[in-house]
Amino acid sequence: MWMSTLDLDPKRAIVTSLLGHFWRGAYFSSFAPLQVQNLPRRPLPAPDWVRVRNRLAGICGSDLALIAADVDPRVAAALAGQQLYPGHEVVGEVIEVGDAVQTLQVGDTVVLQYAPHCLTLGVQPPCQACAAGDYNLCERAYQPGPAQIGSGWSEEMLVHERQLFQLPESPEKPGEPLLSDEQAVMLEPTAVALHAVLRCPPQPDERVLIIGAGTIGLLALQVVRALAPQAVVGVMARHAFQVERATRLGASHIIYPQDRYREVARVTGAELVSGPLGQPIVMGGYDVIYDTVGQSQTIQDALRWTRAGGTVVLVGRSLHRLHLDLTPVWSREVNLLGSLTHGQEYWPPEQPGRHSTFAVACELIAQGLLAPEQLITHRFALTDYRHALSTAMRRAQTRAIKVIFDYALQPALVVPNVRASRMHRRQTTPAPLHLPHAASTTVTTSPEAHMDIESETEAFAPPPTSRRASAPSHDVTNRSSRALELEREEEEPTPGPCSERADDA
Repeated sequence: MWMSTLDLDPKRAIVTSLLGHFWRGAYFSSFAPLQVQNLPRRPLPAPDWVRVRNRLAGICGSDLALIAADVDPRVAAALAGQQLYPGHEVVGEVIEVGDAVQTLQVGDTVVLQYAPHCLTLGVQPPCQACAAGDYNLCERAYQPGPAQIGSGWSEEMLVHERQLFQLPESPEKPGEPLLSDEQAVMLEPTAVALHAVLRCPPQPDERVLIIGAGTIGLLALQVVRALAPQAVVGVMARHAFQVERATRLGASHIIYPQDRYREVARVTGAELVSGPLGQPIVMGGYDVIYDTVGQSQTIQDALRWTRAGGTVVLVGRSLHRLHLDLTPVWSREVNLLGSLTHGQEYWPPEQPGRHSTFAVACELIAQGLLAPEQLITHRFALTDYRHALSTAMRRAQTRAIKVIFDYALQPALVVPNVRASRMHRRQTTPAPLHLPHAASTTVTTSPEAHMDIESETEAFAPPPTSRRASAPSHDVTNRSSRALELEREEEEPTPGPCSERADDA
């Protein structure tokens, strides 16, 4: 079977990182960290493990950073010298179960939810985070134990049953999963965005800014619109196609990188003040800012654009040491919160019950409040991985948002002979979660899941005329001319993926 690995040996990383600035092919060479090979199938490593045949898998910005060896070992020292399997956004079908598996059966549709943690490693007693159900914060994830084999960028993956999220059954179509494959493969990034927003849920009429208009930024925009429809939400975007997509998804205004401080002051009605050496700060600004980029510049800007007592949620991850001026944290009492992937949520907000972020995201998608499948723009076979990764790296030219591997596109001659047919059976439908703003919404599985992306976007967003009519007075001015200016800027070639931000581009 075809399997992708990432060998982050320091020698490989250094050579690839240096050559990648001049030769993009270095990322796919024999000495690069990423290797894609056709390897023999392996047996299940333990009786409580399962084998999953993958159907769709996404390419994430964090994957691209590792492929390009864009990593500072002083920050990511735990990754050095380890063999990893890229591709954590994946939906597939269980085709083999171990004798001790209790929660899954052959034919179940599953999504990869967790990395190894105390429960999958058999660590007793579990750490405090795992005991609370926050497996993403496991403190013993690098303890010895059975190792995961394969991931999303492999035709199959062997994982512990507790690493998977089983898609619930559709109440209207017994035997079929609640979500389409396109929705399911986007469940993990949707959970990332949802978890970040629930770290500090915006209140009605608050001013919100999302820095970055990549997959996570646009999903965060959908989440805020679903949970706080009266909030005024702005998006900071780099490229013209991102501006177009954010506007269609309901952004009230766009902040462009040029003159960003002046624009923030204008749209929020704040006062722009410059220090003795010209370092500006906004007196007033946004109530909540979600930074999906996570670079030194964006974090520093976010802290200076937030009102006194406001909150900045750091969503984007940088694998480099950051140099920050944290003065606003104490001088303005700005709250700086971190957000790591997903976990357990108090849902509905401020209620005692906790639910998996995946379960909440799944319910929101099923009720039509979120439409993450709209962001899928490109599909490739895994054997065409060079083209797929280049498309994701060169998003300014390709206009890519979410690039996925579609295993239905694999050439027949490289597909293993072992197949499994889905076992159609009735499952117990989980108790519905109580969702705000969705009391009258009926759970359906949309038959238009395979529509083209642009038509889906039009169906999800309000008509352009009505959106402009209802937009606040501080909506974007001269948007078309700014978009043309950005298009001209995008024609300039970029040296490599390191010049593109992980989640905003």
